[in-house]
Amino acid sequence: MLTKTLIGIFMIQVKNLKVLESLMMHPAHPKLIELIQWCCIRHSQTVITGGYEWRGYSSVHSTIPFRGLDIRSRVFNDPQGVVDDINRHWTYDPKRSSKKCAIYHDMGRGPHIHLQVHQRTERVDKLSGDEEKGIDAL
Repeated sequence: MLTKTLIGIFMIQVKNLKVLESLMMHPAHPKLIELIQWCCIRHSQTVITGGYEWRGYSSVHSTIPFRGLDIRSRVFNDPQGVVDDINRHWTYDPKRSSKKCAIYHDMGRGPHIHLQVHQRTERVDKLSGDEEKGIDAL
């Protein structure tokens, strides 16, 4: 299947060819790449449902490099728990603690997990040695 790539012990899926094209159209922000890699290793069931998207207004999905990504929530038993885990380990912007890297919401296209980063996004803690090896394998 064109929209699946097996990497190590986890699988990244892309919803469809339109989403795949959106991921390849413009570069992703390096912090977003780091965040999605972390999510794949930590939670392993990652289906990307949205990447770059021009919306006619300022959005993390429409910046270049794009800083927003959507992942399917229904693959997780507890999507809010996944969001809480991400936000425990990632800080969107230390100067704006109310902003989060992960949000579970429905903006009219169905519930999903929205991931977003800022130039100052930081991982709060380091991954274990095995998790780091998983990222290095990418």
